[in-house]
Amino acid sequence: MQVRRVLVRGVLVCVAMLAVVMPGCQHTAVIPLGTDNKTRVASAPAAATWAQPVDRPGLPNFYKVSDDLYRGAQPTAEGVEQLKALGIKTIINLRSSDTDKNLSIPSGIAYETIPMTAWRVDDAEVVRFLQIVGDRSRLPAFVHCRRGADRTGLMVAIYRVAIQSWDKEQAIAEMTEGGFRFYSGWQNLVQYIRDVDIDAIKQQAGLTN
Repeated sequence: MQVRRVLVRGVLVCVAMLAVVMPGCQHTAVIPLGTDNKTRVASAPAAATWAQPVDRPGLPNFYKVSDDLYRGAQPTAEGVEQLKALGIKTIINLRSSDTDKNLSIPSGIAYETIPMTAWRVDDAEVVRFLQIVGDRSRLPAFVHCRRGADRTGLMVAIYRVAIQSWDKEQAIAEMTEGGFRFYSGWQNLVQYIRDVDIDAIKQQAGLTN
């Protein structure tokens, strides 16, 4: 009789434990044996942490990267007004020509140009970008090129690594697979991210840990 009571209690304890664990099972990642869960979480941002699309008129290919940074394609005049409504403090134009010169930039929004091409990246361009997004008084910022995919993708990947401490391959995955229509022919941009000395670039930009 006593043995039976012990068995019953054991079953009840197991049922109680399952009741606590089961509701969250659908959200629980399977971690291989011998892997530190904290290490995996820190080194592998899930796709949910990638930039999220935001639907605003006049802002094609528009995404929220973080509370401090938005990305997109060439904005229209209506789009610039939308940026103002979002509280954007700085617009960063990466196009080789000043395509925003005919837009009326509202007061309260700073305007920066970093003319660059997709076929050749200069460290000075990346340093200037980091100087802007590393200055909290200038955030949130919006960065764009023509399509908001390639040059913009490069700078956002640099931001992920230099400012948010992402692994380079994670930043490259977001750049190329995040839905921004990255052109696969620009493998030089991918290679630049792999090769660049992030610590040296941050030092040149005046960013310290």
